[in-house]
Amino acid sequence: MSRSFPAIAVLLALIPAASHASEARGKSAPPAAKGCVEVSGTALTGMAGGPAYSAAELRCGAKLSLVLQRQTGREGRLAVWSTVDQVTIAKPSPRHELLHPAYCSSSRFPRDFVFALGRMVEQPDGSHRSESVVKAWRVDIKRERLAAIPVDGLLCALDPAD
Repeated sequence: MSRSFPAIAVLLALIPAASHASEARGKSAPPAAKGCVEVSGTALTGMAGGPAYSAAELRCGAKLSLVLQRQTGREGRLAVWSTVDQVTIAKPSPRHELLHPAYCSSSRFPRDFVFALGRMVEQPDGSHRSESVVKAWRVDIKRERLAAIPVDGLLCALDPAD
């Protein structure tokens, strides 16, 4: 099977989540730098009693940025978002990709949304598991920031049925 299949499978699996996030995001803040394109977005749900948050992945040339946004208001039916934190990510290889919280968890931070920089590799049973994870971040809502976390105890997985 093609070596790019894990990346394609993850992207196809994210299409419903990304389109939902785009609808939820409505009007977002413009990218921090010219030439940046929003690759994907994730609505961060389950934060009861507080403002809504989302995360966006921006591609700026060869670099990626992970942007944490807080909903600051509405314009009609569209949400208005403000950037509260951003990390710039240098990919160690073209096969590394940003892995989203829908597929990642950390045993050290089991209740937090976790992003990782790694590769998804197809397993013999047809599932995909993360390998070569080199960096990870958790969403620290209390401090409104993306906090770097250790990669040990982190797993990103995509079952064949997903």
